[in-house]
Amino acid sequence: MTKFINRLDNNTIAYNQLTGKKEGIVFLSGFNSDMQGKKALYLEKWAEENNHSFLRFDYSGHGQSSGSIDKTCFSDWYQDAEYLINKLTKDKQILVGSSMGAWIMLMLVKRIPQKIAAIVGLAPAPDFPKLLIWDEMTGNEKRKLVKNRKTSIKYEDGSKNDFSYKLIKDSFKNLTLLESIYFNGPVYLYHGMADDAVPYDLSIKIIKTFKGTKDIKLLLDKNAGHRLSETDQLKNITNIIEEIKTKI
Repeated sequence: MTKFINRLDNNTIAYNQLTGKKEGIVFLSGFNSDMQGKKALYLEKWAEENNHSFLRFDYSGHGQSSGSIDKTCFSDWYQDAEYLINKLTKDKQILVGSSMGAWIMLMLVKRIPQKIAAIVGLAPAPDFPKLLIWDEMTGNEKRKLVKNRKTSIKYEDGSKNDFSYKLIKDSFKNLTLLESIYFNGPVYLYHGMADDAVPYDLSIKIIKTFKGTKDIKLLLDKNAGHRLSETDQLKNITNIIEEIKTKI
């Protein structure tokens, strides 16, 4: 059942939580996605069947949480994640970050490593507003973005996302790949080589950024796209979690 929690700034965050006897898992969804997504619901069902605690939630401006997506940005969404993890979870958690959720995951590793046992990045997209949008724009496109306060990107599957100038500007102060990330737990990344939204080269860059851990792996799926939501892909995700569980 969906519950709601008020942050200190009166933002209302919607969440669902299971309490189990085994390791806690937190799912961090992607940009313009919410806790009703296929991966979030699949992992929750798997967690319940395997007696794991599990937390999924909607960022500000997403799903059932307060606010609007065009008036919020990464700093807000990161703060949502840190607040709920600190407030609602016990002991160290396994973080599963999808796309932008993996960016949030890397920020959490930097800021609250004491709460994190291991991380799983699914088509991870850290720093994407700068790396995949701003840095790819011409001077004219950048001026148009600043003037219109947003830009739109269409993908091969027919979907489209609008990205606000506020989000892109905010991303510059939240970049995670400019310096080494120190972490001692397992780091597992899973990326589709047919991903047209986030190139799998970014996962290779992430791996090179980590220091400290002796357990870091990247699973590349030749035919998988960005969503990683097909039956066999979902099974791969739970297999990764099962492997991680033997190491923490």
